Amino acid sequence: MEAFLDLAGFTLKALVLTAMVLIVIAAASRQRPASTGQLSVRDLAKRWRGYSELLAGAQSLKRGERRAIKKQGKAAAKETKQGVVWVLGFTGDLRASGLTSLRECVSAIVASANPETDQVCVRLKSPGGGVSDYGLAANEMVRLKNAGLNVTVGVEGVAASGGYMMAVVSDRIIASPFSAVGSIGVVAQVPNFHRALKRADVDVEVVTAGKNKRTLTLFGQNTDEGRAKFQQDLDQIHSLFKQFVQRYRPSLDLSLVADGSHWFGQDALELGLVDEIGSVDDYLMAKAKTHRVLAVEFQRPRNLGARFGQSVAQGVREFSRRLGLNAHG
Repeated sequence: MEAFLDLAGFTLKALVLTAMVLIVIAAASRQRPASTGQLSVRDLAKRWRGYSELLAGAQSLKRGERRAIKKQGKAAAKETKQGVVWVLGFTGDLRASGLTSLRECVSAIVASANPETDQVCVRLKSPGGGVSDYGLAANEMVRLKNAGLNVTVGVEGVAASGGYMMAVVSDRIIASPFSAVGSIGVVAQVPNFHRALKRADVDVEVVTAGKNKRTLTLFGQNTDEGRAKFQQDLDQIHSLFKQFVQRYRPSLDLSLVADGSHWFGQDALELGLVDEIGSVDDYLMAKAKTHRVLAVEFQRPRNLGARFGQSVAQGVREFSRRLGLNAHG
């Protein structure tokens, strides 16, 4: 028993020490000044030409034939192009954490693009998330439009709720056959622990200045008046969402598509939620015949806390994999 207690005491001390280290790392990461990051530009047409040359060599063509293919690629690269298609990527989560990178890329393009010859294509994948965060993300799309640029969105998997709010600003939406689009609605879930706390003889005091400062709470007792005000707020957000969609896609029948439902492929096309079913890669490769196609990315160096968190997550996934578990939920 004494050995067991010693082991338990050692384990507890190790856990406390680990927690303290994590707190120090997190604090240092927060105090570290934000890095300016780095903007990079890749020529996608050049990349595709490289693929073509590689495959030509893999087919064991004669040297003269391979040389001819390479020469054709160089000739195509020297052709005078009509302008540039600037390609951005946005993969969204509930907090729209890619917003900072999107903002930097948009600012760079707005500052240098020629609206008479240049266009923008956004590869978009997002299920939506926080209202304010995606309102800002959609406003970045509006900035491109205000700069006079033609904008195409390629939906890669999903553009729902806040994701569709971003997509709808564009001049053209291309979606793959099974991309989920729409979900023009608002949802909020608020758990309440009041009854559990009451059974445990625990009181929670919620003090506000202004009766609508807190409508629904996690621990206090919710009222019908608070629920009604919360519903009113959601309805107002939904109304603003519908107005935004109608402004940029006036042909949509909101009575059919603004109930929170989402649609796939052909159904989305027939309802007018998208303009084309296809591949954004095919669209860009076709554009490469007349335009330069340049992918713009902005990356911030990850701080110590982020790198440590990623290492821990990778360790958990590997441990779960070895146990035959699914760590992704």
